[in-house]
Amino acid sequence: MHASLLFAFALAAAPTVQDFVDGAEIGDAEHFVAFDTAGRFRSELIEKAGKTRVTGTWSLKGDTATVKASGCTGPSCKDLKKDFTAKVAVTADRAMVVQSDAPGELLKSGSYYCRLGGCEKRIGVVVEGKDAKPRTLNYLLDYLIDQNRKRDVTVVWIGPTRTADAGKTRLEYCTRQTEIALKGALQVAGDLELLKWVGKLEPTASEEKGCLWDVRLVVADDVAVPAKQRP
Repeated sequence: MHASLLFAFALAAAPTVQDFVDGAEIGDAEHFVAFDTAGRFRSELIEKAGKTRVTGTWSLKGDTATVKASGCTGPSCKDLKKDFTAKVAVTADRAMVVQSDAPGELLKSGSYYCRLGGCEKRIGVVVEGKDAKPRTLNYLLDYLIDQNRKRDVTVVWIGPTRTADAGKTRLEYCTRQTEIALKGALQVAGDLELLKWVGKLEPTASEEKGCLWDVRLVVADDVAVPAKQRP
């Protein structure tokens, strides 16, 4: 990750939206947004035509950050000097999902991974169940995180307990960014093939609208980790 990008948040057991947003810089070497302390906002986008820098203010109410753009320099000011909002949900100590109407590529909706002062957009993988054993969900969480260590392309977390029946174990991908999500789902399906007790899974398009995750693994109630594979 680009060394200049910082993502500061409190190292508490249960970080809040305030912890994640206040003082945060989110992006990469070509574009980022910064929610500086004292309500100052700035963003930068580097293109072939040059660098565009937007400045302004931000405020946080509940889980929603509101940005007011007041100044801009660079070739893309017409497109980037715009007010926007970003709704943030903390899904794990190092994970968040963002629903944003920020202009261009500055802060796209989706899943983000944060670690050691950096935050980057990744393929979000959520593991869900209704009456599946917590040990099974946690095993799958740890397994998918371990499989990703050689790639660093996903961020994985356990979602809230489902209210609807889980049904059969299945793998879904969000159609918000179909190509990216399907690629991630096929990768997860390949990783899970090594776990014979999960069964072979063929990714299917999710019917959920407005999903901020990219891949969802729904675990059937009767699926359990074999005793010999339990930590």
